[in-house]
Amino acid sequence: MSAVFMEKEYTTEEVAARLRVHRLTVIHRIEAGVLPARKEGREWRIRASDLEAYIQSTYPAKNENQEAE
Repeated sequence: MSAVFMEKEYTTEEVAARLRVHRLTVIHRIEAGVLPARKEGREWRIRASDLEAYIQSTYPAKNENQEAE
């Protein structure tokens, strides 16, 4: 019997809350191809790893900003 790893997935509402933006902003970023996601029925699902990669590439770490000053 093989184990199947299911990565955590978020809804657009959950991603919007985490990024502190409106849900439609998340949908626009998905449709623009900036934030990877898949469609499940009428809803979008964003993998945790894709969200983390998006956050790291879009929002610089606070430490990097402080070092630049």
